[in-house]
Amino acid sequence: MPTGRWTHSFEEDHDGISVYRHDDFAFPPARGRRGVEFRPDGTFVPLQIGRGDAPTPGPPGRWDTTGRLQLPDGTGRIVSAAPDRLEIAWQDQ
Repeated sequence: MPTGRWTHSFEEDHDGISVYRHDDFAFPPARGRRGVEFRPDGTFVPLQIGRGDAPTPGPPGRWDTTGRLQLPDGTGRIVSAAPDRLEIAWQDQ
């Protein structure tokens, strides 16, 4: 399962799937980007666009080894995980 910080590459989203890349990816210019940080302890923090377009942590969630994601206001699942690309299908957000 992926750990670390992933940034939303919304230009690559497709078929209801959100695509994320590591921060060192060559993103095109954008006015802020959402993201998510997965921690080894099974928690993750969604990163919203905050003041000055900087990432701001949202309410934490939990993830498990099957790829299920649980937030206070929604769920998701990891559809695909590669070393340089992460795809997530979010529901109820």
